[in-house]
Amino acid sequence: MKIFWVIFLALLVLHQDFWNWSNEDVFAWGMPIGLFYHAFFSIACACLGVWAVLRAWPKDWENYAEQTTDEEEIPLNLDR
Repeated sequence: MKIFWVIFLALLVLHQDFWNWSNEDVFAWGMPIGLFYHAFFSIACACLGVWAVLRAWPKDWENYAEQTTDEEEIPLNLDR
């Protein structure tokens, strides 16, 4: 999980994007460079979030929650 925190801190610093504050150049598809940067930055953050959920999800809790016994099952009465 150390690599997660390194990437997280790197993204935290890269989010400031101070080098593009006064840049008015137009980049791909007519977007300003700052908007293009933050579009890919958002994708990177989403990927980091997905990776964190896949790696840190407590599977033992999920397995515990899915375990049921016959006594715990509640029959559905749909004939009302």
